[in-house]
Amino acid sequence: MKKLFLAVVALCLTLPAFAQTEENYIQVNGTSEIEIVPNQIFLSITLDESDSKGRQAIEQQRKLMISTLKALGIDTEKRLTMADMSSSYFKRGTSLSAAKYQLELSTSEQVVAVYDKLSEIGISDITISRVSHTDIEQYKSRCRQEAMKNAKAVATELATAVGQSVGSCFYIYDSNRGITPSYYNDGVMLMRSVAKLANGAQAEQTPVEFKKITLNYSVTAKFRLGE
Repeated sequence: MKKLFLAVVALCLTLPAFAQTEENYIQVNGTSEIEIVPNQIFLSITLDESDSKGRQAIEQQRKLMISTLKALGIDTEKRLTMADMSSSYFKRGTSLSAAKYQLELSTSEQVVAVYDKLSEIGISDITISRVSHTDIEQYKSRCRQEAMKNAKAVATELATAVGQSVGSCFYIYDSNRGITPSYYNDGVMLMRSVAKLANGAQAEQTPVEFKKITLNYSVTAKFRLGE
């Protein structure tokens, strides 16, 4: 019983000291934002028999599209894929009357050239579905690290203002469940600009610029304070 009493007394004596230590900290939020010029531009190209000049069959349009893309130096085997089956596919009898493809490009100049040349052969249902970057994961990692560096910088600035120093970080709360880049979602408007650019005399006056991909990250961190 005596040993138990001493243990309780010791615990009571250590609790206030522990609480005092834990209260001597600073909690801050750290943020980071990175803008990336996309080098992956995904076009959605729809072939529709009813929209084509002279009502070309889908297979004819497909062959003409592929030959046109190859003439532009695009590797269609790697860059052109057929979209998944969806409601945009339907059949009249045994002939496929509509088909959708995805084309991956890397520059705005390629987008202009593709839009221009495909329009010339009667394929104009072209939109930009999304943009990305080949090194997006590395940029995400950099964004996370910058957020933590920002948190420590803020903590140091605030602590210095009251004559204290920042010690080790003992708590990090990551509220981000994976960073999702803000993809381009208004491809139609961009394609209108592309159409103007593809119009000869206006080409030098109307450069096409893609919206940059923006990565945002935030963390909450706690740092111990010292005198």
